[in-house]
Amino acid sequence: MNITVIGLGYIGLPTACLLAQAEHTVYGYDVNAKKIASLQQGKAPFEERGIQTLLQDVQKRGNFTVGTTLKKSDVFLIAVPTPDVNHKADLKFVFQAIDAITPLVEDGTLVIIESTIAPRTSVDEIFPRLATVGKKILLAHCPERAIPGNTLEEMVKNDRIVGGATQEAAKRTAKLYASFVQGNIYQTDITTAECCKVMENTFRDVNIALANEFCKISEEVGINVWEAITLANKHPRVHIHQPGPGVGGHCIPVDPWFFVGISKQAELIHTARNVNDGMPAYVVKNLMQYVRKHKIKNPVIGILGVSYKKNVDDARETPASAIIEALRKEKLSFLVHDPYVKAFSTLLSPLNEVLAKADALLLITDHDEYAKLVLPKRSPVKFIYDTRNVLPHTFNVPVYTLGNAKNI
Repeated sequence: MNITVIGLGYIGLPTACLLAQAEHTVYGYDVNAKKIASLQQGKAPFEERGIQTLLQDVQKRGNFTVGTTLKKSDVFLIAVPTPDVNHKADLKFVFQAIDAITPLVEDGTLVIIESTIAPRTSVDEIFPRLATVGKKILLAHCPERAIPGNTLEEMVKNDRIVGGATQEAAKRTAKLYASFVQGNIYQTDITTAECCKVMENTFRDVNIALANEFCKISEEVGINVWEAITLANKHPRVHIHQPGPGVGGHCIPVDPWFFVGISKQAELIHTARNVNDGMPAYVVKNLMQYVRKHKIKNPVIGILGVSYKKNVDDARETPASAIIEALRKEKLSFLVHDPYVKAFSTLLSPLNEVLAKADALLLITDHDEYAKLVLPKRSPVKFIYDTRNVLPHTFNVPVYTLGNAKNI
């Protein structure tokens, strides 16, 4: 089967490679000529465990080629970004992909949307756009369920949901994914599939918001929220998530807004979003209290970590951006380090420079490297503020932990 994957990012490229590994003939398309040139040389454009080896393997076998020109295909799988713009999914890249394949589709062409979209997008916007060609096109939505750092394994082992505009579309899509997915594949209608993806990320966002409120309450009543959550989760029917400096990534801080945008009933969801979006300001407020406590004038803040989660190079929607903006409003100087992120909106500095010049350290991302942090002997650092509860309290300076009133 000939398959064209449109969009070779964090989801599109692994999906294309897994389909090629399953002996399909896969063509990867992307508008980014630099990315295509890199892929043609066998180099993945981002870090992900196993992707480099898999990419080179399927290219060597001849099952996977890439380019910047579209051609006819049995299946078009669209995995382009749907960035958040004013709390709504910007569908311009999806529409550009749909418009680009319109001259190439035939009766029976299967079009699969993997991009995250709001409920009813397929029925109300995508299908009518495809219908203008007058062909019998099969449309399906198969939302991804994978996490950066473990994408390939999760794409293979996790259960998948396939929603079809028709039963035939769902059946054909499920058969295609069964060629590489080891988990169960559940078929449903296309709007239900859209809702499931948004529900999954909304559940996590609301749970994190609850943990963040527990964090603030713990500081008020004088306890350690991390200890309290650990103990509360000993209950067999309780699973409270972890608090932190905010929520990042392309899914969790974005998808819940889709429900808010289409329904007046999403009051709890809206509140949870506001709680999590408010955490960067809360972190900076606490940081300023510690600066005043230590009587540091014109402090330089060393920021440790800007990726949205540990041990990955993905900084999309990272809370670090809002924290840095808040530091700018406080007119504070800062240096930023991240061992994985290669490019960021703010200049990145080597760790040794940060430790040699910073008056205080603010840990935002819990990279494993930071758990082994050692301050130089003559470090100017007066205190450390750990928003992830990963640093040992063995430094010769105070370590303040978000949500732990016992060490304030």
